[in-house]
Amino acid sequence: MPFWKSVAELTKIARLHIVLGGVLAFSVGAFLGVIDGGIVDPLKITVFYAIVFFGDLSTHYGNDYFDVKKDGLQFSKKFFSGKKILVTNPNLCRPAKATSLLFLLISITLATVAVIFTVAPIELLIIALAANFAGWFYSAPPLQLVSRGLGEIIIALAAGFFIPAVGYLAVMGQFQSLFLFFILPFVFYGLMLALSLEAADIKADNKTGKKNIGARKGENFIFSLALASALAAFVYFVFFAWQIGNLGISFWLVTVFSLVPLTAGTVGLLGFKSGGNTNRWSTINVFSLFIFNFLMIMYLIVLAASL
Repeated sequence: MPFWKSVAELTKIARLHIVLGGVLAFSVGAFLGVIDGGIVDPLKITVFYAIVFFGDLSTHYGNDYFDVKKDGLQFSKKFFSGKKILVTNPNLCRPAKATSLLFLLISITLATVAVIFTVAPIELLIIALAANFAGWFYSAPPLQLVSRGLGEIIIALAAGFFIPAVGYLAVMGQFQSLFLFFILPFVFYGLMLALSLEAADIKADNKTGKKNIGARKGENFIFSLALASALAAFVYFVFFAWQIGNLGISFWLVTVFSLVPLTAGTVGLLGFKSGGNTNRWSTINVFSLFIFNFLMIMYLIVLAASL
């Protein structure tokens, strides 16, 4: 295979459409920081996002490398999964692993340098170390956390806490109450994301001995728990809207936004029970979370412009 074609195939593993989800989650955290009175420094935000970006890519490349056997058993096409690049091009396995380690090193180095030069608080380095550790050992031996039933927790924490937390710290420099109010519902949505991503992989996961929720409980449980996660976030927002009403932002309006993943989760479960395509309903769940984050960003931008 020509060098340029190998690079092109290797680049596909990055799955930039999934990276977009990280951009949205980071942006929500950053704009929450703006509403909380933080200072916007473009260079600082760029460095902080680069920590997330390279950590995210490291996980993608590492997961594809260590999951190459499972990917060979996966026959359904998923918009949010890999494209069997390493299955059809085994010569790219070693470059993929090296790329993963390189990106991991860049992510941790950026966080370390930022803390050393007092551009960032120590919390940033702790988050970067924890996230990259979990991302690497998600599939890598000897821990293989995804095979020990911890995969959903890792994704829930990464999407619901680690990424938006870095965005918030980029603007605020330290955690304040506004962000803390959002951690639990964001983690609920992170769990919904994790469950939806693994829904179509259940058969392959069973064959390769993974002990995630899908492999142990089946698709019906996956869609039911995804809906329960969306419902938990909705109830949380309703409670705080009722008890607090406004904390710099309107929890009632956020509650309206939360109807998007709640509706998707409901439709997904009903669609699956009626014999629908698993990929279709799980993809709808994931897109609903993208939409929720997008609506949050648009609302926070409007609020920030009025400050």
